[in-house]
Amino acid sequence: MPVTIKKLLDSDRDDILEISRHIWDGHDYLSSVADKWLQDQNCHFYGVEVDSHVVALGNLRLVEDGITGWMEGLRVHPEHRGKGFANEITHYLVAKAEHLGVQRLRYTTSNRNTASLKLAEMAGLSRALEMAVFGVINPKPIPSAEKYPQIKKASPERVYRLLKNSPSFIPYKALIYDWKALDVSLQNLEEIGKNHEFNVALRKRKLDSLSFGYPRPEPVRVWWGFTVYAADSDGFMSQLSRNATIASERGLSSVICIFETKFEKTLKKVDWGTKEQWRTHLVLLERQLHTQTKPKRSQER
Repeated sequence: MPVTIKKLLDSDRDDILEISRHIWDGHDYLSSVADKWLQDQNCHFYGVEVDSHVVALGNLRLVEDGITGWMEGLRVHPEHRGKGFANEITHYLVAKAEHLGVQRLRYTTSNRNTASLKLAEMAGLSRALEMAVFGVINPKPIPSAEKYPQIKKASPERVYRLLKNSPSFIPYKALIYDWKALDVSLQNLEEIGKNHEFNVALRKRKLDSLSFGYPRPEPVRVWWGFTVYAADSDGFMSQLSRNATIASERGLSSVICIFETKFEKTLKKVDWGTKEQWRTHLVLLERQLHTQTKPKRSQER
Protein backbone atom coordinates (compact mmCIF):
# COMPACT_ATOMS: atom_id res chain seq x y z
CA MET A 1 0.00 0.00 0.00
CA PRO A 2 1.48 3.38 -0.99
CA VAL A 3 2.19 5.66 1.96
CA THR A 4 1.13 9.31 1.86
CA ILE A 5 3.03 11.61 4.21
CA LYS A 6 1.60 15.10 4.65
CA LYS A 7 2.32 18.22 6.65
CA LEU A 8 -0.17 18.36 9.49
CA LEU A 9 -2.62 21.24 9.67
CA ASP A 10 -5.21 22.52 12.14
CA SER A 11 -7.79 20.45 10.24
CA ASP A 12 -5.94 17.29 11.34
CA ARG A 13 -6.30 18.08 15.03
CA ASP A 14 -9.09 15.53 15.66
CA ASP A 15 -6.98 12.73 14.16
CA ILE A 16 -3.97 13.81 16.24
CA LEU A 17 -6.02 13.73 19.44
CA GLU A 18 -7.52 10.36 18.50
CA ILE A 19 -4.03 8.88 18.20
CA SER A 20 -2.95 10.48 21.48
CA ARG A 21 -6.02 9.08 23.26
CA HIS A 22 -4.63 5.56 22.87
CA ILE A 23 -1.13 6.32 24.19
CA TRP A 24 -0.17 5.60 27.81
CA ASP A 25 -3.80 4.94 28.80
CA GLY A 26 -4.79 8.45 27.80
CA HIS A 27 -1.97 10.13 29.77
CA ASP A 28 -0.06 11.17 26.65
CA TYR A 29 1.45 14.65 26.62
CA LEU A 30 0.82 15.06 22.88
CA SER A 31 -2.66 16.46 23.45
CA SER A 32 -1.17 19.37 25.42
CA VAL A 33 1.47 20.32 22.82
CA ALA A 34 -0.19 19.51 19.48
CA ASP A 35 -1.64 23.01 18.99
CA LYS A 36 1.76 24.57 19.66
CA TRP A 37 3.49 22.24 17.20
CA LEU A 38 0.89 23.05 14.54
CA GLN A 39 1.61 26.78 14.87
CA ASP A 40 5.34 26.88 15.66
CA GLN A 41 7.41 27.75 12.58
CA ASN A 42 10.34 25.81 14.05
CA CYS A 43 8.21 22.64 14.03
CA HIS A 44 7.88 20.36 11.03
CA PHE A 45 4.91 18.23 12.05
CA TYR A 46 4.09 15.40 9.62
CA GLY A 47 1.74 12.45 9.49
CA VAL A 48 0.95 9.31 7.52
CA GLU A 49 -2.48 9.53 5.92
CA VAL A 50 -4.65 6.50 5.15
CA ASP A 51 -8.21 6.82 3.81
CA SER A 52 -8.20 10.58 4.51
CA HIS A 53 -7.21 10.07 8.18
CA VAL A 54 -3.86 10.61 9.89
CA VAL A 55 -2.81 7.31 11.47
CA ALA A 56 0.83 8.00 12.40
CA LEU A 57 2.78 11.15 13.09
CA GLY A 58 6.03 12.70 14.29
CA ASN A 59 7.52 16.15 14.80
CA LEU A 60 10.91 17.59 13.87
CA ARG A 61 11.59 20.73 15.91
CA LEU A 62 14.54 23.01 15.18
CA VAL A 63 16.34 24.11 18.35
CA GLU A 64 19.63 25.82 19.21
CA ASP A 65 19.25 28.25 16.28
CA GLY A 66 18.61 25.38 13.90
CA ILE A 67 21.81 23.52 14.75
CA THR A 68 19.84 20.61 16.21
CA GLY A 69 16.82 18.84 14.80
CA TRP A 70 14.86 17.45 17.74
CA MET A 71 12.65 14.47 16.87
CA GLU A 72 9.64 13.93 19.11
CA GLY A 73 6.08 12.72 19.36
CA LEU A 74 6.39 9.62 17.18
CA ARG A 75 2.98 7.95 17.42
CA VAL A 76 1.05 5.28 15.52
CA HIS A 77 -2.64 4.54 15.99
CA PRO A 78 -3.04 1.03 17.53
CA GLU A 79 -5.12 -0.17 14.58
CA HIS A 80 -2.27 0.64 12.17
CA ARG A 81 0.77 -0.68 14.03
CA GLY A 82 2.97 -3.30 12.43
CA LYS A 83 2.62 -1.75 8.98
CA GLY A 84 5.94 0.09 8.93
CA PHE A 85 4.43 3.56 9.38
CA ALA A 86 6.74 4.45 12.28
CA ASN A 87 9.74 3.63 10.10
CA GLU A 88 8.30 5.67 7.21
CA ILE A 89 7.72 8.79 9.29
CA THR A 90 11.10 8.47 11.02
CA HIS A 91 13.01 8.28 7.74
CA TYR A 92 10.94 11.12 6.34
CA LEU A 93 11.90 13.37 9.25
CA VAL A 94 15.57 12.39 8.90
CA ALA A 95 15.44 13.37 5.22
CA LYS A 96 13.67 16.60 6.17
CA ALA A 97 16.42 17.44 8.65
CA GLU A 98 19.07 16.81 6.01
CA HIS A 99 17.23 19.10 3.59
CA LEU A 100 16.99 21.83 6.22
CA GLY A 101 20.75 21.60 6.79
CA VAL A 102 20.71 20.92 10.54
CA GLN A 103 24.01 19.71 11.94
CA ARG A 104 22.64 16.87 14.04
CA LEU A 105 19.53 14.94 14.96
CA ARG A 106 18.59 14.10 18.54
CA TYR A 107 15.78 12.47 20.44
CA THR A 108 15.21 10.61 23.70
CA THR A 109 13.37 7.43 24.52
CA SER A 110 13.15 4.89 27.33
CA ASN A 111 15.67 2.06 27.39
CA ARG A 112 12.63 -0.23 27.66
CA ASN A 113 11.21 1.01 24.36
CA THR A 114 12.90 -1.57 22.15
CA ALA A 115 10.84 -0.58 19.09
CA SER A 116 11.95 3.05 19.38
CA LEU A 117 15.58 2.06 19.89
CA LYS A 118 15.43 -0.19 16.83
CA LEU A 119 13.95 2.66 14.78
CA ALA A 120 16.79 4.91 15.93
CA GLU A 121 19.39 2.37 14.86
CA MET A 122 17.71 1.95 11.46
CA ALA A 123 17.75 5.73 11.01
CA GLY A 124 21.46 5.95 11.85
CA LEU A 125 21.18 7.37 15.37
CA SER A 126 23.50 6.12 18.12
CA ARG A 127 23.33 6.17 21.91
CA ALA A 128 25.08 9.24 23.29
CA LEU A 129 24.02 9.28 26.95
CA GLU A 130 21.85 7.42 29.46
CA MET A 131 20.21 8.92 32.55
CA ALA A 132 18.00 7.38 35.23
CA VAL A 133 14.39 8.49 35.69
CA PHE A 134 12.34 8.02 38.85
CA GLY A 135 8.73 8.92 39.60
CA VAL A 136 6.80 8.78 42.86
CA ILE A 137 3.24 9.70 43.84
CA ASN A 138 2.40 11.04 47.30
CA PRO A 139 5.95 10.91 48.72
CA LYS A 140 6.64 11.70 52.33
CA PRO A 141 9.35 14.29 53.13
CA ILE A 142 12.92 13.03 52.91
CA PRO A 143 15.88 14.40 54.86
CA SER A 144 18.79 16.26 53.34
CA ALA A 145 22.36 15.06 53.93
CA GLU A 146 23.73 16.25 57.27
CA LYS A 147 25.94 19.35 57.21
CA TYR A 148 25.49 19.79 53.48
CA PRO A 149 26.05 23.35 52.16
CA GLN A 150 22.99 25.52 51.80
CA ILE A 151 21.15 25.13 48.50
CA LYS A 152 20.17 28.43 46.94
CA LYS A 153 18.20 29.59 43.94
CA ALA A 154 20.34 30.76 41.03
CA SER A 155 19.85 32.62 37.77
CA PRO A 156 20.74 31.05 34.41
CA GLU A 157 23.67 33.47 34.19
CA ARG A 158 25.12 32.30 37.51
CA VAL A 159 24.61 28.64 36.63
CA TYR A 160 26.43 29.21 33.35
CA ARG A 161 29.40 30.85 35.11
CA LEU A 162 29.61 27.95 37.55
CA LEU A 163 29.46 25.37 34.78
CA LYS A 164 32.15 27.18 32.79
CA ASN A 165 34.44 26.75 35.81
CA SER A 166 33.49 23.03 36.04
CA PRO A 167 33.37 21.88 32.39
CA SER A 168 33.14 18.17 33.23
CA PHE A 169 30.27 18.57 35.71
CA ILE A 170 27.54 17.79 33.12
CA PRO A 171 28.01 14.40 31.38
CA TYR A 172 28.38 14.74 27.62
CA LYS A 173 27.85 18.50 28.15
CA ALA A 174 24.14 17.89 27.50
CA LEU A 175 21.58 19.35 29.90
CA ILE A 176 18.80 16.78 30.21
CA TYR A 177 15.39 18.09 31.22
CA ASP A 178 11.82 16.91 30.70
CA TRP A 179 13.04 14.16 28.29
CA LYS A 180 14.81 16.81 26.20
CA ALA A 181 18.47 17.79 25.79
CA LEU A 182 20.33 21.03 25.12
CA ASP A 183 24.06 21.76 25.08
CA VAL A 184 25.54 23.78 27.93
CA SER A 185 25.37 27.43 26.87
CA LEU A 186 23.98 30.63 28.36
CA GLN A 187 21.33 30.81 25.65
CA ASN A 188 20.13 27.28 26.40
CA LEU A 189 20.15 27.81 30.15
CA GLU A 190 18.04 30.91 29.63
CA GLU A 191 15.67 28.86 27.49
CA ILE A 192 15.34 26.23 30.22
CA GLY A 193 15.00 29.01 32.79
CA LYS A 194 11.82 30.31 31.14
CA ASN A 195 9.84 27.75 33.15
CA HIS A 196 12.42 26.02 35.39
CA GLU A 197 13.81 27.05 38.77
CA PHE A 198 17.57 26.53 39.25
CA ASN A 199 19.06 25.51 42.62
CA VAL A 200 22.78 25.22 43.34
CA ALA A 201 25.11 24.35 46.21
CA LEU A 202 28.83 25.18 46.38
CA ARG A 203 31.80 23.68 48.14
CA LYS A 204 35.03 25.64 48.25
CA ARG A 205 33.40 28.08 45.84
CA LYS A 206 32.93 25.38 43.23
CA LEU A 207 29.67 23.89 42.01
CA ASP A 208 28.85 20.78 44.04
CA SER A 209 25.24 20.13 43.03
CA LEU A 210 22.69 21.54 40.63
CA SER A 211 19.00 20.94 40.05
CA PHE A 212 16.35 22.57 37.91
CA GLY A 213 12.65 21.82 38.03
CA TYR A 214 9.20 22.98 36.95
CA PRO A 215 5.51 22.01 37.24
CA ARG A 216 5.04 19.36 34.53
CA PRO A 217 1.39 19.14 33.46
CA GLU A 218 -0.21 15.89 32.36
CA PRO A 219 -3.86 15.05 31.71
CA VAL A 220 -4.33 13.37 35.12
CA ARG A 221 -2.00 15.37 37.40
CA VAL A 222 0.75 17.99 37.58
CA TRP A 223 4.17 16.65 38.52
CA TRP A 224 7.16 18.51 39.88
CA GLY A 225 9.67 17.44 37.24
CA PHE A 226 13.35 18.07 37.94
CA THR A 227 16.88 17.08 37.00
CA VAL A 228 19.75 16.61 39.46
CA TYR A 229 23.50 16.71 38.87
CA ALA A 230 25.83 16.26 41.84
CA ALA A 231 29.45 15.60 42.73
CA ASP A 232 28.52 12.91 45.27
CA SER A 233 25.59 11.20 47.02
CA ASP A 234 25.31 13.93 49.68
CA GLY A 235 24.65 16.51 46.98
CA PHE A 236 22.23 14.20 45.21
CA MET A 237 20.24 13.48 48.38
CA SER A 238 20.15 17.15 49.36
CA GLN A 239 18.87 18.25 45.96
CA LEU A 240 16.33 15.41 46.06
CA SER A 241 15.12 16.62 49.44
CA ARG A 242 15.03 20.24 48.26
CA ASN A 243 12.88 19.43 45.24
CA ALA A 244 10.52 17.17 47.18
CA THR A 245 10.00 20.12 49.53
CA ILE A 246 9.39 22.50 46.62
CA ALA A 247 6.76 20.12 45.25
CA SER A 248 5.02 19.93 48.63
CA GLU A 249 5.07 23.72 49.05
CA ARG A 250 3.45 24.09 45.63
CA GLY A 251 0.74 21.60 46.48
CA LEU A 252 2.01 18.99 44.02
CA SER A 253 1.64 15.39 45.16
CA SER A 254 3.94 13.78 42.59
CA VAL A 255 7.58 14.18 41.59
CA ILE A 256 9.61 12.89 38.66
CA CYS A 257 13.39 13.09 38.78
CA ILE A 258 16.05 12.69 36.05
CA PHE A 259 19.51 11.97 37.44
CA GLU A 260 22.86 10.35 36.76
CA THR A 261 22.78 6.56 36.88
CA LYS A 262 25.65 6.50 39.41
CA PHE A 263 23.12 7.55 42.09
CA GLU A 264 20.65 4.71 41.55
CA LYS A 265 21.96 2.74 44.55
CA THR A 266 21.60 5.84 46.71
CA LEU A 267 18.00 6.34 45.56
CA LYS A 268 17.06 2.73 46.41
CA LYS A 269 17.81 3.46 50.08
CA VAL A 270 15.28 6.30 50.23
CA ASP A 271 12.04 5.58 52.09
CA TRP A 272 9.34 7.51 50.25
CA GLY A 273 6.54 6.05 52.36
CA THR A 274 4.59 4.88 49.30
CA LYS A 275 4.69 2.04 46.79
CA GLU A 276 3.45 4.26 43.96
CA GLN A 277 6.83 4.46 42.27
CA TRP A 278 8.35 3.70 38.88
CA ARG A 279 11.81 3.69 37.34
CA THR A 280 13.29 3.66 33.86
CA HIS A 281 16.28 5.00 31.93
CA LEU A 282 16.26 7.86 29.46
CA VAL A 283 18.46 7.28 26.39
CA LEU A 284 19.70 10.24 24.36
CA LEU A 285 20.19 9.27 20.70
CA GLU A 286 22.13 11.33 18.21
CA ARG A 287 23.25 11.44 14.59
CA GLN A 288 25.59 13.94 12.98
CA LEU A 289 24.29 15.16 9.62
CA HIS A 290 26.29 18.22 8.57
CA THR A 291 29.14 20.28 10.01
CA GLN A 292 29.19 24.07 10.14
CA THR A 293 26.26 24.28 7.78
CA LYS A 294 23.77 27.06 8.21
CA PRO A 295 20.23 25.65 8.42
CA LYS A 296 17.84 26.52 5.63
CA ARG A 297 14.89 28.59 6.71
CA SER A 298 11.72 26.80 5.80
CA GLN A 299 9.03 28.75 3.96
CA GLU A 300 6.36 26.17 4.79
CA ARG A 301 3.35 27.15 6.81
